[in-house]
Amino acid sequence: MKLREFQVAVILVNYNSSQYTLDCVQSILEQTNPALRYQVIVVDNNSREEEFRKLDSLQGKKNVSLHKHNLNIGFSGANMTGVQQANADYYYFLNNDCLLLNDCLSILHRFMESNSRAANASGEMFIGSGEYEYNFRYFPSLALKLIGSGVLRLFNPAKYPSRHIRFKEPTPVDLVNGSSMFIRALPFESIGGFDTRYFLYCEEEDIALRLHRAGYETYIVPEARYQHFVSKSSQPDGKVNLIFLKEFYISLLYYFSKNYNQVYRLAIQWFYFFKIGRKFYKDWDYARLAFFIASGAPEKYSLRYTQKTRVE
Repeated sequence: MKLREFQVAVILVNYNSSQYTLDCVQSILEQTNPALRYQVIVVDNNSREEEFRKLDSLQGKKNVSLHKHNLNIGFSGANMTGVQQANADYYYFLNNDCLLLNDCLSILHRFMESNSRAANASGEMFIGSGEYEYNFRYFPSLALKLIGSGVLRLFNPAKYPSRHIRFKEPTPVDLVNGSSMFIRALPFESIGGFDTRYFLYCEEEDIALRLHRAGYETYIVPEARYQHFVSKSSQPDGKVNLIFLKEFYISLLYYFSKNYNQVYRLAIQWFYFFKIGRKFYKDWDYARLAFFIASGAPEKYSLRYTQKTRVE
């Protein structure tokens, strides 16, 4: 087995949000026990030049490195660039709009070291206002959409823990929020890492499902705490943002095509067609989105292929 230089590699993706990145790196440096061997890898996804120049202050910081792309290759692609630069036992994929509120790295590392079947973990999440918000979801399924988690919990309470209570102990869940994923390197690498066909959305569902099918578990570790300044870009001011919603359904239908059979994928597709389509009277863009879903949400319309449209 290869001996790795660091215990944890923190990987951040920057895209025209450099102040968030600088604040995030500062919180890592301030909160992390210096006894932990860690590196911070910042991957810039082709930000505007003035935004990228704001990251100059990262140059020269111990165990902090900066890498720039000439294209925006999406969340998965940029994180995999970070993986290629890393040399650690664990990868901590952390959104750049996050702040660590305590020594998350050491807490999550200690938990994973004592739980060999755990391959993915995160801590408690607090949103920008400082309020606690649940930090896990269930694997998306037709049953979940049709009858809800409350009914499913009656039959399998361990698989569908309530999102209305705060955990007091480390608790297994289906998947954690993609803003904070602390992943064991060996199983991550053994399943091929992130699928870079996902440009934006559904990466956390896919990686958690593949780790689960490989026999590993995902946990919430409430002792670790971080703050996430959650983006509202998909529906600013309560309005439909067709560009981002199309991107979401491109990823979602690909997730089901990849991980489930064609019949199940078609059932999901038509469920969303009717669910979205019935809202047409609120905004005609819902009808446009419904027919986009009915057409199979073709990947050729992804933001990946329209680089002139910036993902802000």
